[in-house]
Amino acid sequence: MPTPFGQVNVRDVLDILLVTFLVYQGYLLVAGTRAVNVVRGILVFAGVWVAAQVLNLPTLSYLLGRAGTVGIFALVVLFQPELRAALERVGRPRARDVGASGAALQDLARAMERLAERRTGALIAIERRTPLGEYAGTGVSLDALVSVPFLEALFARNAPLHDGGVIIQGSRVIAAGCLFPLQSSDGTYRRYGTRHRAAIGLSELTDAVVLVVSEERGSMRIALGGRLGPDLNGTELREQLRALVYDRSAFLPPEPGPSEPDPEAGRDAEADVPAGRAR
Repeated sequence: MPTPFGQVNVRDVLDILLVTFLVYQGYLLVAGTRAVNVVRGILVFAGVWVAAQVLNLPTLSYLLGRAGTVGIFALVVLFQPELRAALERVGRPRARDVGASGAALQDLARAMERLAERRTGALIAIERRTPLGEYAGTGVSLDALVSVPFLEALFARNAPLHDGGVIIQGSRVIAAGCLFPLQSSDGTYRRYGTRHRAAIGLSELTDAVVLVVSEERGSMRIALGGRLGPDLNGTELREQLRALVYDRSAFLPPEPGPSEPDPEAGRDAEADVPAGRAR
């Protein structure tokens, strides 16, 4: 087909569509992360370098070219967590069937309510498409059905496995006392306690639905996609669990505003907790 740019055939159209798709998928990987600003900076840097080439400015072109070479390696080191999360999302299986049953979700929601009523801290990760075996290996391996008494016993004060996270796969608890990665302390949630930052940190690196109960306020919240949702009551918790796990929708908790009160700020009790564990 003749065009102002010459002959265009089906292969050219397919090539353009594939490049467009890859660029769009690349954008989705960095959207909503701190890497967005870095991408903008790289585009500005590239624009200045191209301008220097066009205007025949050899010294500036040389300096920018050398800086760009070093900058690539610096970015790989600086954004290693983001790169790992992006590659993990690319390789995430699309048809992994690990959804919990409705009965298990009801028991889980009821256990969360009872723990919140007693102001007993809890941290629970529900596996979806991303395997959580790496984090389950940091705790004690279990193989038990999800039930209200069992979850209450795991998080009871002074219980051996209270100080850590629980991982649920389908309708079974596969591990307890697990270490979860902490969310960076320089982000939006820097003033939150260890338990909440561990919930956010795991949700940044995986697609797990992470539930957290605050022992300070007795509140229930969900972390997903690196975001921490608002306080939930029992009905709201059940609805979101059904949508996120049973129906597998792509709901994301809203971003906290700058004026949102910090429920976990000032908690000196969590300052000495080992990284990834919650008291």
